[in-house]
Amino acid sequence: MEHTLGALASYVHGRLIGDGTTRIHKLNSLDALQEGELAFVEDARHLQQALETKAGALIVTASVTELRGRSGISVDDPKLAFALLLDLFHPTAPAEGIIHPSAVLGEEVQLGEPVDIRAHAVIGSRVRIGRGTIIEPGTFIGDDVTIGERCLLGPNVVVYRQTIIGSRVRIHGSSVIGGDGFGYIFSGERYVKVPQVGNVVIEDDVEIGCNVCVDRATIGSTLIQRGTKIDNLVQIAHNNRIGQHVIMSGQVGLSGSVSIGSYSMLGGKAGVVDHVTVGDRSRIGAASVVTKAVAPGETVWGYPARPLHLAKRQMAMMARLPELLKSVTRLLVRLGSAETRLSRLETKPDTDAQG
Repeated sequence: MEHTLGALASYVHGRLIGDGTTRIHKLNSLDALQEGELAFVEDARHLQQALETKAGALIVTASVTELRGRSGISVDDPKLAFALLLDLFHPTAPAEGIIHPSAVLGEEVQLGEPVDIRAHAVIGSRVRIGRGTIIEPGTFIGDDVTIGERCLLGPNVVVYRQTIIGSRVRIHGSSVIGGDGFGYIFSGERYVKVPQVGNVVIEDDVEIGCNVCVDRATIGSTLIQRGTKIDNLVQIAHNNRIGQHVIMSGQVGLSGSVSIGSYSMLGGKAGVVDHVTVGDRSRIGAASVVTKAVAPGETVWGYPARPLHLAKRQMAMMARLPELLKSVTRLLVRLGSAETRLSRLETKPDTDAQG
């Protein structure tokens, strides 16, 4: 696939620098650029490095007006423009309406046109799948599931009964949507399972990585709202409510009945205990454990998680502990010595009084 630089500038709503007829056939990173290839320069620090490459053209920040005879595209956000062009050069193949002979479809299945269902996929009864959706090999979809338009369900995905999935949702390989929530009551002798009779609702434009588990609600719905992006190996427990455009990095774990506000960000391995609310636009640092509510817009970090400025201050104090311990030890030695001398003075006979 090949495009002119002028066409690419128009596509990303950028300003053309230099020759718009330059042909671009590939996108690449700065350290591997060749002629006819395009890369982005995120800041001025990397501009000199970029100008020393064989690049066919560069995507640069809006403050750059010339490239020493090179051609390029000037935009407000070079990384965003590069992402848009990656999608242009490497589009997802559309559905072709092909149902593989080895796929198994239940009763009363409704398929939009076109829908691809690939090898060894199993579709339950009364399932509805919107047009343009692709079901990859080995995927299982339970009874009464609804899937919207232009979705992609990767290989070996499992979607349990009654799950509702919006449009343009991507669920990557081996993720499980709608498994039972982890609910038990101890009777005094054994654990009694609490039936998990709710479902999972995933709104439009959500992306879920590989090996993610989203549990069905005990009663009601586990909800993931539109635009949220979830990394690999994330656990979302029963009755969670995840807001709009939330980012969760790998290995995040949410206990039951957690609420995450819209536009929040959770770093890798962060955990949230049950029934805790995280406000809108909050940030949870990597490997943090959130044990109490986080206010909207607040950034927390640590174990247990606390406001970032406080956590940093406490970490700085901890770095001083070895020296403080030495100082305290020296003081204790001096105090012990002083007490010994005082004790001797108190027990020494008063020779003046005896004389």
